[in-house]
Amino acid sequence: MGAIERSIHDLYEHGESRLGHLWPVWIVGVFFYAAVSYVLLTRVALPSPLHFFVYTMGAAIVVLTVLNVEWAVLGLVTMTPFARPGMSFGPEKVFHLSGFNFALAGVLFVYALRYFTDRGFASKGPFVRRTPIDRVMFAFLLLVTFSAMIGLATNELEVARTRLLLYYKEQVLYVAWFYLLVTLLRKPSDIRRFAIFFAISGLLVSLLGLYNRVTGAVAGATATAAELEAGAVGGQTAGGWLGLAHPNFFAAFLLLSFPIWFFIVDYLRRAGQKVFAYVAILVGFLGLLFTYSRSAWGGTLAGLGILGLGDRRALVRILIFLVLFAVVAQTASVALTGMGVVDLVRLRFEQLGRSQYSGRFLIYSVALGLINDHPLTGVGLGAYPWHGQGAWEGARNVQAHNLFLTLAAEQGLVVTALFAALVVVIFVMATRNLIALRHDPGYGFLARASYVGLVAIMTQSLFVHIFYHRDVGYAFYAMLAIVVSLNRMVREGLLPETGAAARPRRV
Repeated sequence: MGAIERSIHDLYEHGESRLGHLWPVWIVGVFFYAAVSYVLLTRVALPSPLHFFVYTMGAAIVVLTVLNVEWAVLGLVTMTPFARPGMSFGPEKVFHLSGFNFALAGVLFVYALRYFTDRGFASKGPFVRRTPIDRVMFAFLLLVTFSAMIGLATNELEVARTRLLLYYKEQVLYVAWFYLLVTLLRKPSDIRRFAIFFAISGLLVSLLGLYNRVTGAVAGATATAAELEAGAVGGQTAGGWLGLAHPNFFAAFLLLSFPIWFFIVDYLRRAGQKVFAYVAILVGFLGLLFTYSRSAWGGTLAGLGILGLGDRRALVRILIFLVLFAVVAQTASVALTGMGVVDLVRLRFEQLGRSQYSGRFLIYSVALGLINDHPLTGVGLGAYPWHGQGAWEGARNVQAHNLFLTLAAEQGLVVTALFAALVVVIFVMATRNLIALRHDPGYGFLARASYVGLVAIMTQSLFVHIFYHRDVGYAFYAMLAIVVSLNRMVREGLLPETGAAARPRRV
């Protein structure tokens, strides 16, 4: 937290002189944001306080971009899970431009202008930093582009083509977002600060999600067996999970962000910071519990379990947490649903045998049929709902409930293989980070958190297509940026030499 305090001081200490040097950049940047804000605020209805909250965050990003582009990126991090407000076009209003899309485009634009007008800023790093995954990343994007072109030519349904353009737009922005992050994360303190903001974003999601859960329980009784059977679980009542459309996507965001809180506690020295982090951990995992996402539960156990088996210190911490969480979760579960944690979990797994929408193997058979019919090009990015035949009468499968099967069905086996290769390379980097930083007193928590987050999210991805909700993709690529940037700093020797007995530094 000390790094953040110093940065805030520097922001106000030198902001005025920075404005004086770069006035052409800021005039163009402010004009861009003013135009976007005018369009959003005059053409888009604001149906809920959540939209006002997002626009307030967007306004903060405007101000921070004028003063400090790095802080604008941090503002984007906290905006990511709330970014649904925006404009929709095309048939059935399928094509959506979110507030986050506009904000990201604006920050990229201002960053590019600043790079070419501010020699001091440009000297800190390249316009686009090279990474070890460039070849795989750009090959993947190139093939996604090729698949999208074929999909546009072969899909006769206009709404399917519009949806394809929507998903392709997000794929391009994912890559732009990733390279913006790895370029700006120049020093170890940069990545630590970014990770803390990412964790704060997860805390905001969890707090508001639990609020929705509580109000949903009050308004609609509780999550009864009938509601679970119908799929109306958790915070889907009373406004949903912050615009994330389904608790599975809410859970995916928590899987990526909350391991940071879980492991940062050992690196905090102030009592107030430790208490805050412990509360964040409990709130985050309670939010995860009440998403009722079985795949997210399994991913959490897989990530923490694998790390615990290889790290005795982590294992002790995990076991202590499990005991504490069992008490807190039992109390909260009885208060909100009238059921104990064991009953709640058992009910969710019993649903596997009763609910048609949990019949994953029937859904997988539909996806495998599409892959067999279109092995190289797929049916088109985002076009799965219009090609997958229902596994049951009257049902339409909107996704294959498996990230890799959905990718293969929509874009072909080659694209899927490249994405799998990207995941493998990232896991290798995360493992190397874990080995190199297991005793580091200042950055070891990042290595642990990113490793657990990746294991958890990829485990969940075997049962849920997490990119079906596009905003989760930005969280996923943010985690990739953390892993890649941390790996670069390890390789370049930017992190201080540490030993097993080194004293933890204040974060």
